Amino acid sequence: MERRDFLKIGAGATTVALAATAQQMITPTDTPLSSPAPTPMSLSGSSDLAQSLRLVIEPVEKEMIDGKIVYMVFYFHESGQPQPVLRYREGEPVSISVTNNDLVPHGFAITGIPQATVPEIPPGQTRQVPDFVAPVGGSYLYHDPYEPPLNRILGLHGAFIVDPALGTTVAGSATPFSRAMHTPQIAAVFDAFGRHPRFPGERWKAGDPARDKLWLFSQTDSAINARVAAGYRISGQALIDAFLPDHFHINGLSGFDTAVHDTTASVDRAAAQAIEPVGKQGQPTLLRVMNAGLCTHSAHIHGNHLFECTEADASGVPYCETNVYERDVWIMRPMDRKDMILPFERPPDVPVWPPREEPFPLKYVMHCHTEMSQTAGGGNYPQGLVTHWTMTSPIYAF
Repeated sequence: MERRDFLKIGAGATTVALAATAQQMITPTDTPLSSPAPTPMSLSGSSDLAQSLRLVIEPVEKEMIDGKIVYMVFYFHESGQPQPVLRYREGEPVSISVTNNDLVPHGFAITGIPQATVPEIPPGQTRQVPDFVAPVGGSYLYHDPYEPPLNRILGLHGAFIVDPALGTTVAGSATPFSRAMHTPQIAAVFDAFGRHPRFPGERWKAGDPARDKLWLFSQTDSAINARVAAGYRISGQALIDAFLPDHFHINGLSGFDTAVHDTTASVDRAAAQAIEPVGKQGQPTLLRVMNAGLCTHSAHIHGNHLFECTEADASGVPYCETNVYERDVWIMRPMDRKDMILPFERPPDVPVWPPREEPFPLKYVMHCHTEMSQTAGGGNYPQGLVTHWTMTSPIYAF
């Protein structure tokens, strides 16, 4: 499978073909398409690169999974990375500026951090997001608040992740949430990993990308995007009523591209690996699930039940659950954010005759029970919001 291409067509950019996948570093404008794309990265406030982070808004033409070219608009890091994952540590100062290279106004906001808002950035201008301090650890969503929800569904959104300053439970188990947020139920879940007979293996590990995945859901209505490209503006309830998506994404990718396969091109592997959970039995993995679109998804996972750990209140601030449900289906409404734990339990054997041992690796699908979202272009199945996870070996394997 070849990497998807798009054309950067912003007023401030030379029209040039750029190789890209979502949340992935793209080749700079003076690099030929045949060159390997750099490894995806999160832009962390603890690095020199992100001390004063600069984002640029650019319209693009992006290839969908079925080959269709669709007009979209992205936030880019100034290095060229589209829809970058912004990552900070709780209590760290955050400084972000946004330049609008489009021909229409845009903005910037982070749901749950109201002070981090620029309502409007005129074309060709730069605005500084009011400086703020990274709040409690959790998963946040940045987006364009101008003419909502139009610009958000055109592609102007991304993940803002805060790692806790103190995330361990009282018993010393690592969690992705600030201790001040912990409920006894959340502490019990993380303390059980690697200790309770049900969860042999390891505790959850902070700072390990293999144990911390982002699933950012979005949808595209290519007809609306084409009208916007032609100069038509639609927003508010009129847009919601007219929205008929024909492409569905995880981190901007769809279908085959959302997981690693034997035929996956090397340039596409890093973006797929950022989505697909892979590990041994007993290696619990965090799924940061967000929905930047307008559809309500009913995500369904095979093989394990997930533990629903957090969601966001009416103001967008994340909180830990006081009743931790096991889910194999969970609802993701527009702008929802939920942190889920995939425990990597080995599914129990079902009595069969003749008895046999299923070989590793074990692979299990994740798809959406809003059935149309499993397709692309109005029926190309299964090229929509689908992926899978892989258990590579039993707990005793080395």
